[in-house]
Amino acid sequence: MALISITNFCSASAQTTPKGGIDWILVVDTSASMRGVGGTKNIFEPVKNSITEFVNTARLGDTVTIYSFAQDVTLNANDITINSNPDRGKLKQIISSLQAEGVRTHTGKAVQKALQHSALLNKRADALGRTVSIVFLTDGLEDVRGIPNPVSIPGNTQFLREQQCKPYIFFVSLGLKEHEKQLNDFASNPALCGKGQVLRDPGGVQLNQLAQNIRPALIKPKLDVNLSTANLPPVLPGATTEALNINSISNINTKVSLQLEDPNQSGIRLIPRDRTIDLAANQATVIPVRLQIPPEAKGGANNLRLVLISADQAIPPIKIDLPVTIQSKLQIQPTKIDFGSIEAGKTTETQTLVIRSNISGTASLQLQGNFKDVSMAEPSAAISLQPGETKIPVQLQVTDNSFASDRTFTLILTPDNSIANPVSAEVHLYILMPLWRKIVIWLLLVLLVLLIALIVVCLIQRKTPLELVEDFRNRNRLEGALVVLEPLPQSSQDEEISLTHLQKDRVCLSDLIPAIAATNSDAELVTVWRAGKKNIDLQCLKGVIFVNTKNINTDELFDEDIIQIGNVKLQFNWIEHQRPSEPSSGQTNF
Repeated sequence: MALISITNFCSASAQTTPKGGIDWILVVDTSASMRGVGGTKNIFEPVKNSITEFVNTARLGDTVTIYSFAQDVTLNANDITINSNPDRGKLKQIISSLQAEGVRTHTGKAVQKALQHSALLNKRADALGRTVSIVFLTDGLEDVRGIPNPVSIPGNTQFLREQQCKPYIFFVSLGLKEHEKQLNDFASNPALCGKGQVLRDPGGVQLNQLAQNIRPALIKPKLDVNLSTANLPPVLPGATTEALNINSISNINTKVSLQLEDPNQSGIRLIPRDRTIDLAANQATVIPVRLQIPPEAKGGANNLRLVLISADQAIPPIKIDLPVTIQSKLQIQPTKIDFGSIEAGKTTETQTLVIRSNISGTASLQLQGNFKDVSMAEPSAAISLQPGETKIPVQLQVTDNSFASDRTFTLILTPDNSIANPVSAEVHLYILMPLWRKIVIWLLLVLLVLLIALIVVCLIQRKTPLELVEDFRNRNRLEGALVVLEPLPQSSQDEEISLTHLQKDRVCLSDLIPAIAATNSDAELVTVWRAGKKNIDLQCLKGVIFVNTKNINTDELFDEDIIQIGNVKLQFNWIEHQRPSEPSSGQTNF
């Protein structure tokens, strides 16, 4: 049976395929030398008898095409199918009518025509499972003298390549002399894939055995297979693959068993595990295949191999590569992590992540969020993953400048293995502010409020801050002046005493005016604030004190008030501080 290419098998298997057979292309040299002209032996009748034997031994379903060639090539019988004895009789009549009258031997063109016909046969809808066999019968060397543009035997090499190793070619050399050396070279061409042979039968003495010598070469046990698809989608651990179909065809009746080779010992198995398939000769058979993936299977690619083994070992084992990708299984627990409360500048307590996977390699753990003040303290390097369970300690670091807030992050685990997708967990963290920072912040706020208040006061008072400070420092100091009325001082410079210049908040009159010390009475000027207003009081310390002729113990002084202590009379001047009921007061004589 001819070798059927996998690509052609796929397209043809979808069609109805009849039982296989042999498509015979018989190419007969009809040059005059075949009947003894030129001193050679007349072998033409034995050749025709041999061809007739081919027809007699051909099986039902075989086809026969007959070409004759000399200086040119003639198609005598075109694809006559042998379905009954009348078909054989028709072919025998054609064979009987052949005459060896040619004057030249254009072997190269005969080879060309046979290969072109073979190509047409292999394009037929029923070509699957059939075998094309080309048989040349010639007695001598190629002779193309006088033939314009002759076709050389080697010039047909391109036709061989296009045939893709499909036809068998047998050159039967019948001449007594040296046969055509180019036939040997052509039959051994690598493009024939070892299906070319040269059979030497000088004088045609063994032509009666020709069919018996050729047919066994065409029916060597052969099994051709291919997968309907070689690209399985990734499969989850513990799952079963979708059905795969192995398209197969054998040229003999046989039983085959299907086995699975698993170099990585992944535990993947066939469903069903052990079975035998009956293959009928030349019948396309579909073998369904499913794979069971173990739950603990490691993720990644597995290079499996399906092996079909013939029960009687007539056909060598056939292996089919079957890559299977097991999907990654990557889980993270817990999916929510609460780190509780943590002060700024501190590191959280360690939380443990549990990673369950069926892959190995490394992975990175990263925080995702718009918070730059929180970082990963642990792990600090890539994580090593192993099939099974991996525990990862996790710690977060909070910077010193973090403010109190409730934070939510996403913790993402990204494996370096491209078949695995990243997984994530939600992270919650509450950042506390240290007590000293709270104090500093409140102090800053108070200072800010004071600063704002100061600015407002400055704007209202239309004074600079230094002026306000100075006013504050002088707010309790005495103001105004005392004018000595009696007795008059010896110097006019001593007549008026400025209380403002004293920069004191209280003063005894005896310290200011020596004449009062001799009166055995004394009083004190004191600054007093009432209802947010500055006042100056006169408080009697001893003796008798009069203000505006009124004996007092303590009295509030106003502008132009007259103070009398013994024989000393003073006038208190404080501009714009008039007595309410007495806008002005005059001097009273005693």
